[in-house]
Amino acid sequence: MDVKQAFEYFALLEQQFWKNLDQKTIQHVTFAGDLKPEDMLLYGEFGFALLGLKPAVLVEFCDEAINKLYLETVVEPALYAMKDKTLDYHIIRHAVTPESALNGCVLIYQTKQRTLAELAFIMANTATATTDTEVTEESMATILDYPGHLPNTEKEISTMLSVIYFHDRPNQKGLIALTSFAIQISEKEKTLAHFKRYQDVCKEKLNVALKLLIQ
Repeated sequence: MDVKQAFEYFALLEQQFWKNLDQKTIQHVTFAGDLKPEDMLLYGEFGFALLGLKPAVLVEFCDEAINKLYLETVVEPALYAMKDKTLDYHIIRHAVTPESALNGCVLIYQTKQRTLAELAFIMANTATATTDTEVTEESMATILDYPGHLPNTEKEISTMLSVIYFHDRPNQKGLIALTSFAIQISEKEKTLAHFKRYQDVCKEKLNVALKLLIQ
């Protein structure tokens, strides 16, 4: 499969993943309905990594068993079907960030980026770990190619903005959130440039139109 076919295949596998979950599991994974399945789709993030835009994608459901199921039914088949093996995956063991515990989460990463210092650190220290490895939010932002950062001080809470990149689907099918992150007001110009780069490449390579929301 070429890049566009692999992207579309991943999206199809992901739709099937959600269709095959029973209602009890969906309630568990969506935090009793606080989130909607369509808010948790990763096909866009996968596409960004596939296009070489971001070093890695994090598969982070609330349950390690769901991460494993997603890996086996979505990630592995999609990677296997790719003509060019530009992506691989790593199962994280015992890593924590200031925001979350990542044990059992999965990184889908660009193979050419495996020497990226922040990515190499996680892969080297969390393959067979039995004690927690601390990973900074700055490292995660680099690995996931987020152009902003979460508030570090109380003052930064008041200057925080939320950013969402949407898939603007044709034929009035509506918007699907592909990625979201926090920035500071001072990072807005950098974020606009970041979005433009993603928008141009996604349109050219995948025929996917992106739309931006900053609020």
